[in-house]
Amino acid sequence: MEGPSLVLTCEEFSVFFKERVIEASGSARIPFDKITGSYLKNARSWGKHLILEFADVTLRIHFLMFGSYRLDDPRDGREPKLLLEYGDHKVYFYSCAIKELPKGWEKTYDWSIDLMAPEWDAPQALANLRAKAKEQVSDLLMDQQIFSGLGNIMKNEILYNLRMHPETKFAELSPAKQRALVRESESYAWQFYEWKKENVLMKNWKIMRKKICPRCEGPVCKKKTGKLQRWSHFCPHCQPRETTARRRVDVQAAHV
Repeated sequence: MEGPSLVLTCEEFSVFFKERVIEASGSARIPFDKITGSYLKNARSWGKHLILEFADVTLRIHFLMFGSYRLDDPRDGREPKLLLEYGDHKVYFYSCAIKELPKGWEKTYDWSIDLMAPEWDAPQALANLRAKAKEQVSDLLMDQQIFSGLGNIMKNEILYNLRMHPETKFAELSPAKQRALVRESESYAWQFYEWKKENVLMKNWKIMRKKICPRCEGPVCKKKTGKLQRWSHFCPHCQPRETTARRRVDVQAAHV
């Protein structure tokens, strides 16, 4: 679950702030007794982490690759990692990692690298990218210490919007394109949020899971890229590899 989706999750959970947890249970190794009878004080997100703050315990939930939560819709035959019972409503968490955070946990999170946080620091992101300039952009966009909350769907769409090949190394980009990568990452994160909120996200995918490029109508390539070996969807024609000549033109344009 990507960062924008978790921001929406926090908004959805606000309806439970004044509701007492009748019972908390599940297979996770957390203090259910501290949650039962308590109230959810706050729901926050940091990148791909959902943070639920109760009176005496704070939980961090990471949905990993296939995690989910369901409202009043249990999965048949599967024990949830966490079940929160609120009288008329029940919230189920599946296939996720849940842990209790220690006191002072706020200091362990760098909010300046969270794309959706008010503290997001674009210049710092650019500096972090330049420190890893030999790496491919497909890996850098997925680096949670640079773009916390950015996932594989966002990676593919961002690179397509920028006409950037996923195997391009950051050092191969002109300064103008390096800055554009940071701007587009933040911009697309909020666009993702709006589309997800309106339930039209998949309708607005341009390259993700497409077979034909909507720009040139050529075939879309799907392959695992970078050290992370995550699936990249891209158009070889519209997203060509950088060349020395191309970089020289971009550098000259940046100084005009």
